[in-house]
Amino acid sequence: MLYFKKFLICILSFALLGCATLFISCNRSTTLPSYSLYLDYEDGVLNGKAVYKFVNDEKTDLNEIKFALRANAYSQGSTNKPVGENGYEKAYYMGESFGNIEILNLLVNQKSTPYLISDDGYILTINEGVKSGDAAQIEIDFKTTLPYANLRLGVTEKGVNLADFFPTACKITDGKYSEIPYSPFGDPYFFDACDYFIELTLPSRFTVASSGEPTQTVVDGEKTTYSYQLLGGRDFAFALSPNYTVYQNVVDGSTLTYFSLSNCGQEFLDLASDCYSFFKKTFGSTPGKTFSIAETDFTLDGMEFSSLCFLSADLSAEDKKLALIHETAHEWWYGGVGCNQYENAFIDEGLCEYSTYLYLLSTDKERANSFIESAKSAYKSFFSIEKTLSGKVNTAMQRNLSTFKSEYEYYCVAYAKSLLAFYEYQNVVGEERAKANLKKLYLDNYLGEIGLEEIISALGKREHFESFAKGKVLI
Repeated sequence: MLYFKKFLICILSFALLGCATLFISCNRSTTLPSYSLYLDYEDGVLNGKAVYKFVNDEKTDLNEIKFALRANAYSQGSTNKPVGENGYEKAYYMGESFGNIEILNLLVNQKSTPYLISDDGYILTINEGVKSGDAAQIEIDFKTTLPYANLRLGVTEKGVNLADFFPTACKITDGKYSEIPYSPFGDPYFFDACDYFIELTLPSRFTVASSGEPTQTVVDGEKTTYSYQLLGGRDFAFALSPNYTVYQNVVDGSTLTYFSLSNCGQEFLDLASDCYSFFKKTFGSTPGKTFSIAETDFTLDGMEFSSLCFLSADLSAEDKKLALIHETAHEWWYGGVGCNQYENAFIDEGLCEYSTYLYLLSTDKERANSFIESAKSAYKSFFSIEKTLSGKVNTAMQRNLSTFKSEYEYYCVAYAKSLLAFYEYQNVVGEERAKANLKKLYLDNYLGEIGLEEIISALGKREHFESFAKGKVLI
């Protein structure tokens, strides 16, 4: 995600649902879990069925299965707010509005199974064990009500943003579920790469920007059903609008599509195409065969999803270009290689900012240098102000989202300082070696996740990265 910087069934068959085997860079194969979603949207309400192929790849048996109900972060009284104070007025353009997700029916291996929903409405726990190496088919009927809001999930001023809308399997690490709370800023996510098979039915007046590759479109009068597949994606999202003008390029075998609300999309599509090609040559291929960029009403500059990003419709042309480069980079640093964005937001955001710098360096060195100087200025200003006001400042990058006191602090640490960590690394090892080591980091961890240790393993310079991550470096 790029932060607003102005203050500085028809369900697909179970055979399709079965996990696909994907061969990755280190010549080993992995079987991914998979979702099949059948969705019907109209007038702010999304009715759906999610069929999830749960695979227990852990070495131990699991006594329960957990899903995150992210749409309940948008509900009245939620302790997990979807927007901070600075974005509140822009988000709720009609006044405060709420949404939620309701579970209507739940089956495990075609049998009704008991489940619990946490007091805050955010975690769904299914009382069904899965032995190590076994799989389970989980079917969840749900109803998601959208708020009227310019957020990841909401009926916006000019369309609809559909993210955070379905039950999402909680990430498992060493036999433990990651029950990540929602956060008013940052990206409170930690997802496995999965295969997605989607059908969405909605009024025909909408044009749909989507994650995934379109596979079929069926028009039935005032309703249209779109089918998609996405292999190795970390999430699935849509942006809908009756006002889109669509532009499309084919780049190195991938289809890039720009959905414009301003009829000025070709320039931005060409920029996306150029930086997409640059990142592919620099790091490697992405999981998806498509990439869609959707202008939409949004409180932030942009937001990444697998093979899709949102761009705020009201950005200036220059801000939109920087946001577009950053969000495109997320197809590599989030899509191809993930991280725990709640605990280590600096990893993918810093890598995307540094990737933005590398692209600018290849096209306009003066602009690239200005990009670095802006990051230094923002970080030094933050450090100075915090030091003056409180007498101390937490400059550690390796910490979770709940420890940040504001969006400004989050940006200065997770974006600006992290960018400078990779930039200073380049100054030590050289640009070409830095890019080669980043490519190794990407290919060695493709469809997996990285932390600080994986970065050090691929890039070296342990003392350098640990000092930045733990807040020991003065800039």
